[in-house]
Amino acid sequence: MIAKRLAPIGALSAIVLAIGLASSAAAFDPADAGRIQTLVDTGMRYYWTGGDVKKAEAEIFKGITLHGRYDVVEQSFAEAARLAPERLDFLFAVASSQILQKKTAEAAATYRAILAKDPNSFEAQAWLEALARIGNDGALASLSHQSLAGMDGERAETYRRLFARVEQIIADKPNAEVTEVAGKTSIVVLGYALAKDGTAEKPLLDRLDVALEAARANPAARVMVTGGQPQAGVTEGDVMMKWLVDRGIDRDRILIEDKSKDTVGNMLNVANLLRRHTADTVILVTSSSHMRRARAVLEEALSQTGISAAVLPVVALDAPSMEEAAKASTDERLVVYRDLMRVSGLWAYPGLQQ
Repeated sequence: MIAKRLAPIGALSAIVLAIGLASSAAAFDPADAGRIQTLVDTGMRYYWTGGDVKKAEAEIFKGITLHGRYDVVEQSFAEAARLAPERLDFLFAVASSQILQKKTAEAAATYRAILAKDPNSFEAQAWLEALARIGNDGALASLSHQSLAGMDGERAETYRRLFARVEQIIADKPNAEVTEVAGKTSIVVLGYALAKDGTAEKPLLDRLDVALEAARANPAARVMVTGGQPQAGVTEGDVMMKWLVDRGIDRDRILIEDKSKDTVGNMLNVANLLRRHTADTVILVTSSSHMRRARAVLEEALSQTGISAAVLPVVALDAPSMEEAAKASTDERLVVYRDLMRVSGLWAYPGLQQ
């Protein structure tokens, strides 16, 4: 876990946004302002909820073929960047959209384009190092880190330690054993999208089975259930709480975190809850395919919050075997680093989405 706190979440991106606004005031025709706002609104709407891609193709991007919701997001910000070429926040948003689509080579090219405009962009260079590490290209990662250290040695060292920690997490073998833990303990169980009728799907039920076992083995531990995406009028947190209570867990032991929409939001909110409900150990429960990402993000969120609790991962197996669960694909490495970069302070969509 990194003891040194990174820049406040969103602060760097807010600076990028402010610089973009100030420097682009005279860089584009005011008549384009409405078009740019439409593009930004469209990009974020499709990011969150999707929509009719063919309708967007016909009404917003006449003449451009679109292939999916994140393609709409990418094209929205690419067009905004074309209209306001000095807005680096738009280019960062393009790169984030490319990463969501696993287009890592294109994302690297976009970060290089940002560096061509601003050779001192630490954020773009940090992402180039991350992309090299995602691809297990040690030589390129080393060169990228040298460039990063040349920009800001102290911050570069913080990211070096952060990247080293996430590589250790990725390399650790998954643990499925529930044990009694000494000291003050909290159990954090992560949610999973509900079915349309508001009922729990199998991955969530598997996680709850593990959480129930952990709660019974640690009867003094608080249990935090997380997940805020509603279906049929209920959130994941609501369903998880009721499931545990129905099986004998005292309602007073359970804390519900149902404000977040994704893993990063889950972990940041959990860290804030743990600042008020302190613990020596956090038993983290989620699916084996999700654990590396969740653990990396939680450890960094706790570090930023100044919490020194140890994180004990316990997986609900969703692979054919523990041996298979131990393998991290390139795609998984991508999402682990993607969310790690977000929680470290580099917003996915500067000024719009952390």
